[in-house]
Amino acid sequence: MKSIKEHLMFILPLMAMLIGIEFILVFNRITSSYENKLKNEYAILVVSKKTLKTPFVRSIDNRIDTVEPMNREEIAREVTAGMQDAAIAAIMKDLPYFYRIHLTKYFSLKDLKEIRDNLKKVNGILNVEIFGKNYHSKHSMFELVKMLLNIFIVMLFAVSILLVIKQMQVWQLAHKERMQIMEIFGAPMMLRSGILFKVALTDAFIATILNMGLFIYFKNKWAKTSDVDFIKNNPDLLFNISDFFLLFLLAIVIVIISVFYVAFKSREVPEG
Repeated sequence: MKSIKEHLMFILPLMAMLIGIEFILVFNRITSSYENKLKNEYAILVVSKKTLKTPFVRSIDNRIDTVEPMNREEIAREVTAGMQDAAIAAIMKDLPYFYRIHLTKYFSLKDLKEIRDNLKKVNGILNVEIFGKNYHSKHSMFELVKMLLNIFIVMLFAVSILLVIKQMQVWQLAHKERMQIMEIFGAPMMLRSGILFKVALTDAFIATILNMGLFIYFKNKWAKTSDVDFIKNNPDLLFNISDFFLLFLLAIVIVIISVFYVAFKSREVPEG
């Protein structure tokens, strides 16, 4: 029972770190996918006296992706509802061209204002509408969530690494006599710490497997019943098989750093 407890004291904080890292991976995938969705739905409205083509507009600002012309006749029908055909014809003659301009990615409000200013400098463009207030509120929400998540992950990681190192010190004390004998016979530090590496790497693999199982459950069970349509329609955002190899590699790195830290710290402490 004591042995199981000791292993859990190592596995649980390591799992907490791996879960934090996985949350970052998941959140980045979700954010990237959702921002791409917002990018596709968002467009700058441009009113111009002359026709605009994508190559020309992109030469003005390379953050512009495509130019989509709006149907002038539909706009004229909405404006002239109930009017006579002669009035419609007169309005059509003077009606400017309307365009939706799509961007290459989901930019900040500062970038949008720069794009707007660049477009307004073009001769013939009458007005540029970026819908800044609504756009800014969405973008600010994303930035706030990202910042809060990063702060939480950093705090979680810091506490977890301290717990991992503490447990490593406990294991070192348990095997202190054996390691001292090996040191007397001239064994290098890597060999003396072999028992710590063996136990820690085994627990790191277990922690990675448990973490993978948790997120596979979210992917296969929770996502399908989620009220969030975006997650429900994209369950692969919650877990990718490549995450397992990345997390296990990071777990190994954490273990190696922890073992060497404990080993070097023990050498600094004088005996007696």
